Amino acid sequence: MDREVDIQLIQYRALSLWVPRVGDVIIKHGWFIRTKWFGVVNFINSDGSLNIIKDGLMSLLVATAPEVMRGKSIELGQGQIKTSTAGAYTIMQHDADVVWYV
Repeated sequence: MDREVDIQLIQYRALSLWVPRVGDVIIKHGWFIRTKWFGVVNFINSDGSLNIIKDGLMSLLVATAPEVMRGKSIELGQGQIKTSTAGAYTIMQHDADVVWYV
């Protein structure tokens, strides 16, 4: 009996199609160091630039006290992420479904 089932384990899209939302998880990859930092979109400015809270380890990112977060934030333009070299950024966005932008 042949039971072929097609299950989509992960949903992904091209990074160029990403429309940022507050709460998106960003992973910055490096050339010699596999992961440089993890970040979360904290705010989207009126000019479209992103305020991202970042840290070197995901456990430190999620365990950071609110009063320390301001010192760990950076500003990045959407274009810097969308037009970066292949593999430089990975974004996880969640709503009803989880989508990875690679």
